[in-house]
Amino acid sequence: MSITMALGAAMSGLTTAQQGLDSVSRNISNVNTKGYTRKIFVQESQVLGGTGVGVRAKALTRNVDESLMRDIRREAAMAGDYSVQTSYYSRIQDSFGTPADNSSIAHRISDLASQFETLGLDVSDITQASNTVNSAADVADQLNRMSQTIQDLRLDADRSIESDVQSVNDLLGRIDTLNAEIVRNQNTFQDTGDLEDQRDQALTDLAGYMDFSYFKRDSGEVILLTTSGSSLLDKNPVTLSHMAVTKTDAGLTYEAGNFNGITANGVDITSQIKGGSIAGYVNMRDTTLAGMQAEIDQLASQMKDALNAAHNRGTPYPELAQTFNGTRTFIDPANQQITLGAGDVQLVLYNADGTQAAQSTLKTELGGSSGSVNDVVDALNSFFTDYNNGTPVTWASVDSDGHVNVAIPSTETVGFAMRDEDAVNAPADMKIAFDSNGDGLTDQTASGFSNFFGLNDFYVNDSANYLYDSNVVSKGWKASTTSAMEIGMTGSPSVATIAIGPQDTIQSIAAKINADPSLAAANITASVVNEGSGVRLRILQNDGKELNVAETTNAGVLSRIGVGPSVSGNSTDIKVRDDLFANPSLLSSGVLQRNADTGQYSLGSGDNSIANALAKVFDSTVKFGETGALAGGTQTFSQYAASILSQSSTAASRMEGQSTTQQTLLDSLTLKQGQTSGVNLDEELTQLIIYQQAYSAAARVITTSTQLFDILNNITT
Repeated sequence: MSITMALGAAMSGLTTAQQGLDSVSRNISNVNTKGYTRKIFVQESQVLGGTGVGVRAKALTRNVDESLMRDIRREAAMAGDYSVQTSYYSRIQDSFGTPADNSSIAHRISDLASQFETLGLDVSDITQASNTVNSAADVADQLNRMSQTIQDLRLDADRSIESDVQSVNDLLGRIDTLNAEIVRNQNTFQDTGDLEDQRDQALTDLAGYMDFSYFKRDSGEVILLTTSGSSLLDKNPVTLSHMAVTKTDAGLTYEAGNFNGITANGVDITSQIKGGSIAGYVNMRDTTLAGMQAEIDQLASQMKDALNAAHNRGTPYPELAQTFNGTRTFIDPANQQITLGAGDVQLVLYNADGTQAAQSTLKTELGGSSGSVNDVVDALNSFFTDYNNGTPVTWASVDSDGHVNVAIPSTETVGFAMRDEDAVNAPADMKIAFDSNGDGLTDQTASGFSNFFGLNDFYVNDSANYLYDSNVVSKGWKASTTSAMEIGMTGSPSVATIAIGPQDTIQSIAAKINADPSLAAANITASVVNEGSGVRLRILQNDGKELNVAETTNAGVLSRIGVGPSVSGNSTDIKVRDDLFANPSLLSSGVLQRNADTGQYSLGSGDNSIANALAKVFDSTVKFGETGALAGGTQTFSQYAASILSQSSTAASRMEGQSTTQQTLLDSLTLKQGQTSGVNLDEELTQLIIYQQAYSAAARVITTSTQLFDILNNITT
């Protein structure tokens, strides 16, 4: 080798050593940089004409295990999902408590039962009556707060989805920019290692928000897809969009379009997102929290109905009951019909001493067993007019909201009471068949005359029945027969009739409702709500007007799937009746007693039959249908309340365990990735010494070559 070639080789060695020192310096300086991977410096012999002429550096290589990185992103998506759900379960636990907590709904229901039992010992104790009403109000307030908490969390989840979608857009834009820089550097033979590190970190961050699949093209760019195959990033990033709602309530669902979907260039991809924090928020908003709302709504509804049925059988005494405000809404009282079963309803006006002032029966005043709602009001007024010595009065009426009311003037010294009887005058709830659309067919059945109209309810709700639900049925349910459904609302008793065929499913019935122009004009829509292991048909009057859904044939399709006024939201505004809360002496304690010898009716101050019946409500088991995450079954109200709390507590514990396990797995994979791809200072310091020595050696060769050239120059001179 000539001195010139030796000098050239030494110069290449010096340059290569400098590049090696540079790679070591970059690695050491980025030892704590998130996402940075160790850059491996590779050099090779430089050959010219078959003769080695030195050394040259190849492109830096990234020490990355792509399979491990895919595992990390997959587990990061699951960890993001579990983390969100764990956080929300924790917030639910803080609000709901556990069955053992003294402030839990289960404990408050048990306390209410005890208050009724104590009241039964002395119904004349006004202090105990007040304690009982206050305890009932505490139960209602607790249900209200639980419902409000759920809806607040649903709203918070929806807003978090909006925030996370924006973060996803920012990351997609970042990855797209890095793609362009990597492709440009690769085409111009420049280093792409640090850019790829930044892109890998962006991909890992993105996995925390949503799951996705990806692949790398030969050009160096990364293509992103949803796990279902929809494009997220190809030549350009897709813009995701989600606008959070400003308010929500128990009846609003994503399936009904009440929550906006997550769209990618206008296409809804909500159902395609199965992992990441976004999936966690969607699951909490649409499944977990909605299921809990359904559970406490069923609890509130069943308890309200049971207490109201018992309370409507009785009357307060010695208080004179003169004002009755019905809670059932009638959208067409002139045509909506009731038919009374066997027995009769005793109508009694009683004096301050409990003795009978006037008496008749509903069938007598009605002139038969059936009539319209207006006919019933006229029958009551006929009875009141007879008491008033034939001078017409209108103490009974249907108000502008469609409620039947009774208001006896305070100048009168009598109270009004009713008693349902069977054919031999024994107390028994009157069976009532209700034709809600006036077509001559029974659409609903009820027990108890006063209970049907809600004249002496204990618990009330202020909202209208603007929502109708079916029971939870299997997703493959079919009608199996021909029928028809008539839908009406306040101001328009018959908006449209929907034909039902044997092959119709819940989904196709909902589609028919939504396709009807008359229903669309009336702002009535339908949706299929996923719940538990099945689905519900939900029909909604979006302006909050009273809705009526009736079957116009005897096929019984609607009754088989339980279509009726929804219990959704019952826990939101359940409360003790206002006048009862203000005046606990209006609490029903006993019932009208019949003297078999005289046939007259009276009230006794010591009668505790209704107080005991109200207490017994809490000892009796009730059949609860499949709702939310709870299977159907028979339980007491306190037991069902405890089941809600227990199920929530168990789910919270399970999710916390899964989240911890998932985070541990993710941390383990991340640690392994760091051991594989991260910077090891000991290794880098070793390399630093090697390149330092190589640099020194190359410099020594250059010095020696220079000295040789000097010698040659001196010889020639």
